[in-house]
Amino acid sequence: QQAEKLMELDRAKTEFFQNISHEFRTPLTLMLGPLETVVSQKQGLSCEQSSIALRSSRRLLRLVNQLLDLQRLDAGQMRSSFQACDLVDFVHQIVETFRAYCEKKGIQLVAALSPCDPVYLDLEKFDKVVYNLLSNAMKFTPAGGTITVSLEPVDGRVSLTVRDTGIGIREDQIAVLFERFRQAEGSVNRRYEGTGLGLALVKELVEIHGGQVKVTSVYGEGSAFALMLPIGSGHLDPSQILDEQGELQVSRAAVEFADIDTELQALEPEENPIDEANATGKRILVVEDTADLRHYVAGILRSQGYRVFTARDGEEGFQMAQLHQPHLVLTDLMMPKVSGLELIRMVRLDEDLSGTPIILLTAKADDDTRLEGVEHGADAYLSKPFSDRLVIAEVRNLLALKEKEQHMVELNQYLTESVLKRFLPPSLVQRAAKGTLSLDLRPEPKMVTVLFSDIVGFTQLSNSLRSKKVAEILNEYLTEMTRAVFKNGGTVDKFMGDAILALYGAPEELTPNEQVRRAIGTARDMHCALELLNEKWTAQGLPKLEFRCGIHQGTAVVGMFGGAERSDYTAVGPCVNIAARLQTAAQPGQILISAAVADYLEEEEITKGESLNLKGIDETVLTFWVDPMAINVRETSLIA
Repeated sequence: QQAEKLMELDRAKTEFFQNISHEFRTPLTLMLGPLETVVSQKQGLSCEQSSIALRSSRRLLRLVNQLLDLQRLDAGQMRSSFQACDLVDFVHQIVETFRAYCEKKGIQLVAALSPCDPVYLDLEKFDKVVYNLLSNAMKFTPAGGTITVSLEPVDGRVSLTVRDTGIGIREDQIAVLFERFRQAEGSVNRRYEGTGLGLALVKELVEIHGGQVKVTSVYGEGSAFALMLPIGSGHLDPSQILDEQGELQVSRAAVEFADIDTELQALEPEENPIDEANATGKRILVVEDTADLRHYVAGILRSQGYRVFTARDGEEGFQMAQLHQPHLVLTDLMMPKVSGLELIRMVRLDEDLSGTPIILLTAKADDDTRLEGVEHGADAYLSKPFSDRLVIAEVRNLLALKEKEQHMVELNQYLTESVLKRFLPPSLVQRAAKGTLSLDLRPEPKMVTVLFSDIVGFTQLSNSLRSKKVAEILNEYLTEMTRAVFKNGGTVDKFMGDAILALYGAPEELTPNEQVRRAIGTARDMHCALELLNEKWTAQGLPKLEFRCGIHQGTAVVGMFGGAERSDYTAVGPCVNIAARLQTAAQPGQILISAAVADYLEEEEITKGESLNLKGIDETVLTFWVDPMAINVRETSLIA
């Protein structure tokens, strides 16, 4: 049990030091960054920069004061002197200093203060107690809620209670709430900042006054902190009592309000101004829950001409990223709702955002956290505090790398498309270029359907025309024939003058039946396209050209053939030879097919031809012909 207690204490201290590191580093960033900039540029701080530095300095001073107070308590060196105090007036003054802050946040502040006998207080210490309780109540009470401060005599003592309608405290946390280092869980998506020192200090300072502090809470409904203080001075060492009446030193409130000032900055309406003069700059999203730091980083980037958008937490950041499609994201690690690591994961899983460079900003500078950020997909890591120059350098470097990467992607896509579009339909080329279609172009045996076509009389025509006109006619013809092949999902194997070899079933696998359907559809579309071209050519005084086609299905070795200097996608084997011989044997205007193709067609679609002895083919090939103008029976039923 003792070992477990030591382990628990060690864990609490680890979380404390992580939190205190975060608490120190954020204000230090907001002080060091602007100071380094103005010193290097030999100029003064602006009013806005000065305000941020002042708030940050007060936050640091408050943290240091808390640490020193606890250290003095541990060492028994905290000396106290007590003065008689009108607690009603004392509490009233503190409540009134909070009223403006509560109104800004939209919280109703109620004071119910009953007259009490004088209480002896060490005012320098006790004002920290009341400030801390009211600050916590404000921090954890949303807009529309109520904070009630009540004071009344109870059985010879005075009861001071701060009650709120905030988020409340979980039952399992109440027992350890006043222990040191117990701010709450130290997770990266904790909702509220803090060190875990405030309530521990409250308890010990109240006990110095001979009092007690208790808490009651209903999770989700609110909390009440009740202080019971003895009346008079009978419980005090006479040497600690001062004769003069105690008064509140309001000047100390500025330091105690440091956290509230910082929190209220986050309530200001979030603006995302776009400088039209720099509207072409890269879009950058800054995600940071501390308002001062968010505005500071955004200002650095806007000064460099970037278009900057901001978000207050990871959830809002992801929505902004989807809306604006930024070129780069800077995000804090520890944020409410959605942490920086969770935001990175969401961005990497989003198809449109997955490649966006991400810089992780954090006060947690340990190796484990850095490694975790990289493993989640962070491209760079900036530890607070950081300078303006470092932020700008990291952003520039990542954007430059991204541009080079994008250029390489575009180049690879261009090269891929340039090769593939020579023989594949555009739809397959696009899928292959995007990586959604995997193509294995290595030569291997495949069941394919081969279409071979050419123009009757083109050789004689080319002998009677100038070369330029021949090229014009041939290119018009090949363009329309290629469209017909691609329209039906075929692959252009090669052009051989006016002859065209097309494949179905490679590289995209198709059923034998589908291969035949597409091949026949292509042949008919080719025939119709040539008819339209003939109308144009005959109007120019050219003779009418006729089309013939042969189609066969069988096994061929299909893939890329050639070497490093040049290679082509083609099919090799008897299957190709038979299709070529069928085309040669076909009559003008005829689609001649083998029995292997005819097996997948209806009887009414085909007419039986002869058994041919084709050149270079050992066996007799049974042939059928298909009417180029007929509509497929299956297509007719689909249209109906």
